[in-house]
Amino acid sequence: MDRQVTRRAFVRTVAAGAAAGPFVIIRPGWSQTGPIKLGIVEPQSGPVKYIGDSNIAAFRFAAERVNAAGGVLGRTLEVVVADSELKPDVATRRANDLVLGDKVDVLVVNTGSNIAKAVSQVATQHRKVFCSTGTEARELTGEEFFETTFRCCLNTDMHSGELAVYFSRLAPRKYGKFYLLNQDYNFGRAAADGFKKKFDRIKSAGQEIIGEEYHPLQKVQDFGPYITKIMASGAEVVMTGDWGQDLRLLLQQGAALGWKVKVGNYFLNDPVVLQAVGQAALGHVTADAYLSTVDTPENREFVRAWRARYPDAPISYKYPDLTIARCHYAVLWAADVMKRAGSLDTQRLITTWEGARFKTAWGDVEMRACDHQMQTRGFVAEIMAPERIPPAIRYFGDAFPYVGPATQIPREELTVPPRETGNARCV
Repeated sequence: MDRQVTRRAFVRTVAAGAAAGPFVIIRPGWSQTGPIKLGIVEPQSGPVKYIGDSNIAAFRFAAERVNAAGGVLGRTLEVVVADSELKPDVATRRANDLVLGDKVDVLVVNTGSNIAKAVSQVATQHRKVFCSTGTEARELTGEEFFETTFRCCLNTDMHSGELAVYFSRLAPRKYGKFYLLNQDYNFGRAAADGFKKKFDRIKSAGQEIIGEEYHPLQKVQDFGPYITKIMASGAEVVMTGDWGQDLRLLLQQGAALGWKVKVGNYFLNDPVVLQAVGQAALGHVTADAYLSTVDTPENREFVRAWRARYPDAPISYKYPDLTIARCHYAVLWAADVMKRAGSLDTQRLITTWEGARFKTAWGDVEMRACDHQMQTRGFVAEIMAPERIPPAIRYFGDAFPYVGPATQIPREELTVPPRETGNARCV
């Protein structure tokens, strides 16, 4: 498991350094001219490079749309990318390079909660706004919150809550036995904890969690021992926040070994995974704040615009699914905040974003003031055979199973009461 410096330890280090001599360099703004730079720290190598590429396409598309509409404060947006390598120590160095060398105005991470924790520390050290568009470990806006951090996605309590609501109240049949299998780092453990908390509150009689286990992040090639244990347990549902290669291998090997479970997952709206897994994905369930099959006029327009911009895109971002839409709308929202703040001054941006509302393709969202956590509705959908998917949203034709029609989970079902966030500002 990746080791991370906690917020308390980081603050103690800052305080000790301040006593010995100043080392925290405060730069509320580099200049008032030239482009406004967004420093993006995403994987640009390794097995999940395709996810980083997809997100970067989304950040660039959003910046282009902002610039086409006149820019921000008389300036254009520019996307500057650094490779996290999905390693916290590397991400820390690259984030510092972005701030000190490229002189970016905002830092952004989508992939890897361990990466977000590292980059959020760099952002607060340099007094820069940090935006998470896809990293969900609850402590980022909870116990280890920094004032400069804003999250434009669900956190693990909210995301796992979607799955708990679905299997407790909305699934077409009742499932009794649940098994939790997640990646062994801060996100995976938070995903399991979030499910347990919501499930314990709303579960029906006869529903129980019968197993809980963790595996190394993006390093397992043989999931057989985990799958065998799940099958022996009699589990009917496997809740997992696995993503990328881990999710693909888990589903492929589970099907090969003959498991009969229903998988409830955060990230099954990944076309790369679904193309590789094929029939082994049928019937499993995915959930998020956004799914590409959300039926709103705004989403239909967004999907059309995306396809017009990237007509020859690889399968990973042929359509704006997985984390793409959240990356895109986070940039649009940040640009709106900059305009309303009338400045890139960090404190003014923080004050302006707190409590702000914004319209997205999936509905209205709000930035809760106390913990800087986006509040939103959510959606859940089953992975279906192409012939079962309505033609209007059968994005990949008959090539492989994909996400079916999206069912809305109301915002109030996902909202975590402020006093339960672990954030001292929300008490």
